[in-house]
Amino acid sequence: MPRRAKLTAQQSQDLEILGREIELRRMGFRVPRHVREVMSRHLSRRGYAQIQAVTELQAFWRSVVGPEWAEDSRPGTLRRGVLEVLVRNSTVLQELTFRKHQLLRQLAENEQGVEFKNLRFRVGEMATEQT
Repeated sequence: MPRRAKLTAQQSQDLEILGREIELRRMGFRVPRHVREVMSRHLSRRGYAQIQAVTELQAFWRSVVGPEWAEDSRPGTLRRGVLEVLVRNSTVLQELTFRKHQLLRQLAENEQGVEFKNLRFRVGEMATEQT
């Protein structure tokens, strides 16, 4: 049978707290949670963090391409560093393809630390924004 390592004071205290929580749950009591933990779970279940990330990516894209091209393009999914960009027509696709290396350099300067390895442009129907 393997030897047990000695626990530090903090580990012993954590173990005692965990034991008390288990005992309270067995008796039917709910263990109070910190508001930070409850909010984090709620936001992740509802997908609000993902919505905020998409909104931030769209604003960042708008600042990179400028207002003239932002109206005709929008960022889509980001998978393994490849950002798929939906464009209104083939003219916009061609122009953004010509500027691809410049756009990648500008995208690399993001503050969130997201790595953009490549851009993939795709022509598609774009929904008009309601203002």
